[in-house]
Amino acid sequence: MAKIDMLMPQMGESITEGTVIKWHKREGERVEKDEILLEISTDKVDSEIPSPYTGTLQEILANDGETVQVGAVIAQIETEADVAAAETTSTAPSQPAEAVAATPAAETLATAASESSATATAPAEGTADMVMPQMGESITEGTIIKWLKNEGEHVEIDELLLEISTDKVDSEIPSPHAGTLQKILAKAGETVSVGAVIAQIVTKGQIAVGASGIQQPAIMTDPQTPPPVQPRPVAAAPAVAAATARTNGTERRFYSPLVRRIARAEGVSDQDLTGIEGTGVGGRVTKKDILNYLDKRTGVPAAASAQPAAPAYTPATQPLASNDLVEIIPMSSMRKSIAKHMIASVQTSPHVFMVTEADMTDLATYRTQNKEKFLQQTGTKLTYMSFFTAACARALQDYPFVNSSLDGDNIVRKKYINIGIAVALENSGLIVPVVKNADNLNIVGLSRVINDLATRARSKKLKPDEVQDGTFSITNMGTFGSLYGLAIINQPQVAILGVGTIQKRPVVIDDAIAIRNMLYLSLSFDHRIVDGALAGQFIERVAYYLTNFDTNNII
Repeated sequence: MAKIDMLMPQMGESITEGTVIKWHKREGERVEKDEILLEISTDKVDSEIPSPYTGTLQEILANDGETVQVGAVIAQIETEADVAAAETTSTAPSQPAEAVAATPAAETLATAASESSATATAPAEGTADMVMPQMGESITEGTIIKWLKNEGEHVEIDELLLEISTDKVDSEIPSPHAGTLQKILAKAGETVSVGAVIAQIVTKGQIAVGASGIQQPAIMTDPQTPPPVQPRPVAAAPAVAAATARTNGTERRFYSPLVRRIARAEGVSDQDLTGIEGTGVGGRVTKKDILNYLDKRTGVPAAASAQPAAPAYTPATQPLASNDLVEIIPMSSMRKSIAKHMIASVQTSPHVFMVTEADMTDLATYRTQNKEKFLQQTGTKLTYMSFFTAACARALQDYPFVNSSLDGDNIVRKKYINIGIAVALENSGLIVPVVKNADNLNIVGLSRVINDLATRARSKKLKPDEVQDGTFSITNMGTFGSLYGLAIINQPQVAILGVGTIQKRPVVIDDAIAIRNMLYLSLSFDHRIVDGALAGQFIERVAYYLTNFDTNNII
């Protein structure tokens, strides 16, 4: 039997914490792998979380209603895996042959080859170091979830060896070598930097070799995540350097992006960080640790200085209670998270709004005449949202700075277009699933993806990666008849399009009055990056694409 820590997953790109809504199992109960174990709420999504293991739920460390930081241990599961080391008879030679380069992260990183890279194999024998793979271009560290092999056991090349978690994806990692797992250097629950050695394998046979001839670990990447760049040496990579600090001649400490952001905002130096005692896994400094440090340093509650100040509010002199005149309804965890996220967005971005209109007459006529045929031929409904998304994707290609985000004093212009679609839930909540690479999909593809995401959003079946990495958002305010509205930007994006209801109105065309199907469009944009001229050009381009949509090649 082996006791494994289960961590709070990251449910979205800007999410740093989650609230446990409900545990579906009690301590001491058996749980199967992939069986629903608990429900978690964030400001972006409510999700049912399956168990990553088969075993017994030994201890719950985060109770219902408790909000905990991403990466914190929320439960311990006693698995049914056999931890006894298998007896092996290794015939490895005493002198190691060439193996995977195992230099520190400051000197080199082992990265995944792109899909176009050809792979080959070369015979090798000896002791090879397996390093923590880079699971994405911006990833600097990973957490070992579970080793699927024990020390002393034989492993084949490409056989699944361990599970790794990052802030973007959880992945099963295959072995880059065939041989015997001689030593595990990073235990389950341990977080290590990219490029650090996590295991040693006594090789017998083949080592995966990239097209460049550089030996490297085989890495599985999330198909929804843009693939990492080609293998390249990095000297003291800024992302790694920003996440670590040296405490002595040989030891390095690791700090989460959240801790780093608080430290920068409060003027805490790297030297000061090394003096903070960490209470997290492996002695890591948590959000609570740095806030406690700031509290003791200044005598002012650190939470107040680390977050934007909320509007002043004076509670009633008597506690509120339901009576014949009012009903007091506690906010749900999702509602609280949405409120927090919206306040943070308004306090972060200087919002400016712009409104225009589009003539939807031709599109409305086309949809009315073809929606039944479309359903029969494609198996999905033809909705206006697919046209809105297609028009936005084309306009974002024309004006790429609207497809950006802000990182300090740097503008991050995204070269991929992932469009979030706001979906209203029956319990008055809101989820924004993301259509990945929307510019590569036609109307049929967009309709299928959008309808699927919306259906699974309402039944809590979305995956964490399906609500993250959006670059632009659309909210349909016309669903219930509203003419238009002014939306709040979905951070860290810089703009969101609001869509009103399609309404027949009299309009003037060539000095004549005509009845047309008209649509109001509103754009909320961050004036730090997007100026009025750019916003005006962008929203008018969206309106143009809707008014002049080519309906000849939809099916």
